[in-house]
This record gives sequence, structure tokens and C-alpha cells, in this order.
Amino acid sequence: MYMSRRVQDYFEFVSPRWDVMRKSLYGEEVREAVLHAVRVKPFDTVLDVGAGTGFLTEAAAKIASKVIALDFSRGMSEEAIATMGSGNVEFRIGSAESMPFQDSSVDVVIGNMVLHHCPHPEIAISEMARVLKTGGRIAISDLQEHGYEWLRQEHADLWLGFKMENVAVMMMENGLDNVKTETLSFCCSSVQEGQQAKIPMFLASALKRG
Repeated sequence: MYMSRRVQDYFEFVSPRWDVMRKSLYGEEVREAVLHAVRVKPFDTVLDVGAGTGFLTEAAAKIASKVIALDFSRGMSEEAIATMGSGNVEFRIGSAESMPFQDSSVDVVIGNMVLHHCPHPEIAISEMARVLKTGGRIAISDLQEHGYEWLRQEHADLWLGFKMENVAVMMMENGLDNVKTETLSFCCSSVQEGQQAKIPMFLASALKRG
């Protein structure tokens, strides 16, 4: 499974200015919520799915022994490398729906704003569950369901957010337990006429039990 060419082209195009764009969309509290939910430990191997320019990666790398930053956009990964170097971060190019990793190979999976760019979000979640070790933790944040169709063009969104209960079901169907969902802060995006769309985000977390 591969990401949409339109989505890939979009992120290659915006990668040089993505960090500036991201700050106008959502804040540090999203990163804090994701990392708090998985409680990264010093000996963990963490997989950041759809890592982009390293919004979650950089913070996780300050705690974990190893972070794998997976993104389908070479441009976004290059921006991340330029910002933080390699160190204990391994940068990989690949799709969230077909991850180049073995089963049960990471302790923690994190991701932010990746699901709504996946052609098949349920496959992305199944892949996240597949690579997670027994006892591992997962937390992903994204947009709640909304009706702003123009985001398909402006940000190459494939999905107009998700109902939190649907994400929870996808997690449970893939063998994840202790599934929790909660509302996060709003994501804002500008419209051509100077208006702003305020879309609530969500955090979904779970454990992989044996």
C-alpha cells in the first residue's frame, strides 16, 4: 500500500516551510499529550509514524535510546535531519500502510496528523499494531470529524477527520487493549477569505497485550 501521489507531492512541496506552517496549526500541547500517553522510557525503541520534520521525534529522542522516524516524504525527512542531525534517530522512508519493519520490533508507536493522509487508515493502524511488541504502547493524535471540504485541496487531506469511537474500534480490532480516546486542543487552518476553521483534535492511546 502506498500513499497518494497528491499527498506525497504536497508534502515534498511544503517541506522547506512546514515547521512554520505547523506552528500556526497546532501547538506544543499536542506533542506533550502524545508523549505523556505512552510514557517513553530510556531503554525504549520508539517508532514515529509520519514523522515529518520531527515534531514528535525530537522530543522522544531526548528520552528513548532509539527513535525510528518513518515518513514517505524524503523532503520532510531531509528537513528533520538538517534540524536535529541523526544521533539516536534512524530516518526511514516508507508508507504507514506498509512499514519496512519486523513484527513486534518496537516498544512504542507514536504519530501525529498522519491518519487523515492515509488512503486506508485501518491498514495503517493494523501496521502500527503489528510492529508493536507485547506490552508496547501506542498513541496517535489527529483531527476529529469535520466538514471542511476545502482542506482536501489546501492540505491534500484524504479524510475529513475521524470519529473518536471509530478510531477506538480500529485499535481494538487489531488486538490493542486499554483503548482510550480524548479531545485535544483545536487545529486551526486559514481559509481564502481570512476565516479560520477550528477543528478539535483527538488523542487515541492503547496497549498491546499478549
